[in-house]
Amino acid sequence: MNSSPTHRGSSRTVVSLAAFLSALAALAADPRGSRADPAAGAPGSPVDQAVADSLARELGQAGFENLTVTPRGDRFLVAYENRRLRTSAAALDELARMVPAPMSAFERRYSLVTARVDSFRGRVRVAYPSDAGFQSPPAGPRLSPLAGRADLDLGPLVTYELGRIFSPVQVRIEIEPRLRVHLWPGALATAALLVPIRNDFEPTSLDPDIDRIRPGPLMLEQFAWVPGAALLSASTGYFGDNRYGGSIGAARPLLQGTVLLDAQADLTGFLAFPAEGVMYSELRHVSGFTGVTWRPPLPGCDLAVRARAARFLYGDRGVEIEVRRTMGDLDVGYFVQRTDGEHVYGVRLEIPMPPERRMSGVPLRVQPVARFPIDFRDRAEPAGQLLGGVASREKFLRQLNPRSLAARAEESRLAGDPPSAPGAERQPEWVSLTGMSGFVFTPWAGIIHDRGLELGYNQVPKAWAFGSRGQHADGIYYATLGFLPRIETGLRWTQVVGARAFEEIVPDSRLPDIDRMASVRVELLRPAIARPGLAVGIEDLEGTRRFHSSYAVAGTEIHLVRLRGRAALGYGFHAFDAARRTLDGGFGAIELSPWRALAAQVEYDSDKWNAAMGLALPFGIRIRAALLHLDSPSLGAGWAATL
Repeated sequence: MNSSPTHRGSSRTVVSLAAFLSALAALAADPRGSRADPAAGAPGSPVDQAVADSLARELGQAGFENLTVTPRGDRFLVAYENRRLRTSAAALDELARMVPAPMSAFERRYSLVTARVDSFRGRVRVAYPSDAGFQSPPAGPRLSPLAGRADLDLGPLVTYELGRIFSPVQVRIEIEPRLRVHLWPGALATAALLVPIRNDFEPTSLDPDIDRIRPGPLMLEQFAWVPGAALLSASTGYFGDNRYGGSIGAARPLLQGTVLLDAQADLTGFLAFPAEGVMYSELRHVSGFTGVTWRPPLPGCDLAVRARAARFLYGDRGVEIEVRRTMGDLDVGYFVQRTDGEHVYGVRLEIPMPPERRMSGVPLRVQPVARFPIDFRDRAEPAGQLLGGVASREKFLRQLNPRSLAARAEESRLAGDPPSAPGAERQPEWVSLTGMSGFVFTPWAGIIHDRGLELGYNQVPKAWAFGSRGQHADGIYYATLGFLPRIETGLRWTQVVGARAFEEIVPDSRLPDIDRMASVRVELLRPAIARPGLAVGIEDLEGTRRFHSSYAVAGTEIHLVRLRGRAALGYGFHAFDAARRTLDGGFGAIELSPWRALAAQVEYDSDKWNAAMGLALPFGIRIRAALLHLDSPSLGAGWAATL
């Protein structure tokens, strides 16, 4: 909330963006191009309107909406809205199966033509109405129009905070029924209600109404293309999170969406609904950002690197860099912020919710929310936060570019490939007690496979604990992800079991002593049988540097008749300042697997000798047992999957 005074009252006139929305609505009609379609004169048998009408009816029965199908030369022009399938790639695959001739596809979102997709000789080309000479979409009436149809989405809102001395874990759970009504092209009206289920937080000046049934977002948003220029958006109303006002934005996709230039400006005030009456402030607070998103050319990977300079919601200013990968319809993003001298890092997830195929073609859809967002930030204070709930050009164009479409097609192809032979089944990839793939404590020269995930827990006895050695055991919670084909990332939370943070100065502290860290490993040379690999990594790249290591490791795979294994040698460097180093000097390890599900490991971790056994069970379950210094038992377990 800004520094302007807060008032109480029973009513307030909200300044809207009605004039701006009216102007955008005028631009929201499907843009028309003036140039001829280059495919119109292609050789082949021409298609006729009767076939196009029959095809439109079939596509409507398949769940596509806002349909227009017309012939042009030997191909069909198909304009459609996809609200049934999760991704544009899945919709295009289904269209390709159903359309009996070459096709140019125009995808609509909110009844507004968003992009044209053409495929030539196995290559996909995407064009947007902001491109010069954008070809016109098919004219004619629409089958199964979207105007007036509504969605009632039901989903939870979960807010949490960790780290308070007397309340270590605070959780707020609310249910939000959200009604969204499709209006004219590019326009969407939203009305929601927040119903508290559980609340551990005390009301504050920023959240005075969190324990009450209250309105959620009540807003109108509009998208429109300025032909040959940009995608515009505007939002007005109450956006949730106690902010009301208006927001405008503009984006320009370049190089078929490889680069996206994006900017947004917001003018908001405070609005809350406590028991004693409505609280509000005047529209004085200005926030917004300018940014650029780049999609690097990585085969089979839908990766986006985004940089923003922003004036954030609570007046702080700074920059943010996010690296985000989309795996199917799951988004995983790592971000760092520098705002008013503070350094913040975290993870953003957007998890797809069932069902995979959704209702369509009906006046009202009642269903769970399409995606469930989860954010983890290493700081609880309200810094580095942008205005939420408003129209997003980036989300409007989600996965509608050649690299996203190609990555999705590659994922579908790999998912359909049968194993070449039983022996080709992937060996279990063991995660060490430190939460990164490796042996007992030491790392491996490779990484977990691309899109591989393991979640788990390891226990380290107090005799060899990282924290208070000899006094408290360590409990290590970890999440390890093959974020890119040659990059492994990990998040780790280490609890010093039985210890309380700040108990020296606050004897009644209930806050467990927990260290958190983010780690990364890069595979420079991929190891194989009789071919050494090389990797470099940093554990505790972001975090407290209490249990840090930076290293280089080389290794090779072993295959002797039915005996498989790995061997590695490495060195832990003093590349960064740290309170304690888990790898300090030379280390080495060897692993042998007489059967695929069983592995035996012996290592020297630069401090002591360790041995371990690992057992891979069905459904991705991994169990580990180790002897640290060959005398102190340690146990761990995890669950592995491919995203």
